[in-house]
Amino acid sequence: MNFQNLEYFLAVAEEMNVTKAAKRLHISEQALSRQIGKLEQELDVKLFERNPRFTLSPAGKRLKAAAEQIGNIHRQLHMELDDLNNNNTGELRIGVSYTRGQALLPRLLPPFHARHPGITITIQEGSSSELQDNLSKGRIDLLIGYVPRDLDAFEAAELSRERLFLVVPKTFMAELFGDKADQKRQEFAEGVDITAFKDLPFILLDRDDRVRRMADRLFSRYDITPRVLLETRNIQTAFALAMEGMGMTIYPELFLSSQSLLPSAQAGRDAVDAFPLDGDLAQTIVVAYHPEKYLSNAARDFIEEAQTILNS
Repeated sequence: MNFQNLEYFLAVAEEMNVTKAAKRLHISEQALSRQIGKLEQELDVKLFERNPRFTLSPAGKRLKAAAEQIGNIHRQLHMELDDLNNNNTGELRIGVSYTRGQALLPRLLPPFHARHPGITITIQEGSSSELQDNLSKGRIDLLIGYVPRDLDAFEAAELSRERLFLVVPKTFMAELFGDKADQKRQEFAEGVDITAFKDLPFILLDRDDRVRRMADRLFSRYDITPRVLLETRNIQTAFALAMEGMGMTIYPELFLSSQSLLPSAQAGRDAVDAFPLDGDLAQTIVVAYHPEKYLSNAARDFIEEAQTILNS
């Protein structure tokens, strides 16, 4: 048994599908199946149950836990040795949600890569819960997002504070305020009175989204029952529909300032207004890491450079 055997086994154990695991490893299904068979023969155990469905056997579950620990130790040792030798090589694995990655990574990765050309960067995208699970298990080195719910299990360095904005089609402003629309725009630039819009339609994110939960707290505070025209899982879809005048939405500041998201606030500035909501709705964007796992020099440099870029 060697590290490659364990890598192959872990890929199958995580994907629970030989085809997907083989694609991830860039080898054929036949070669992967042979390697798993050889490992089972060497250990004299069955690692997977094939019937009635493909699952880990009790021995497979135990080996999976051990293989994850061995892989983490092996990788951390290599990182420490690379840092001691000042090799400036290795891999940095970053976890981020899909949309936040679109907004942030074009700003952060090019300058980091220019300073660290020997570092291979791997991006994992997923939900907050998936990424926190990957961070706790050592599958990623850094997680960019809101403060983790289980903060006691991680260390977190603040990157920026992010406000929420009410995105309003300009047709709505004209409908509500007529000739006083520009006057109201100046007034709302410091903070919008959301009750003025309570009877107009909203396009909101699904209820399990963090931005939606913050929006619901705001509605509750002002005793507003929003007229929800539709819900979506895609925050860019919500913004695009607001641009078309279908309804208002609530959008994070980071995405409004992004040049990478389409449609961006720049593309829609002639169609919508964006007004800041109550300041206590601002959320802290952090980069989190596991305190008990080795943090490479590259990871530390990434955190420091990200703080500088996002606060400039």
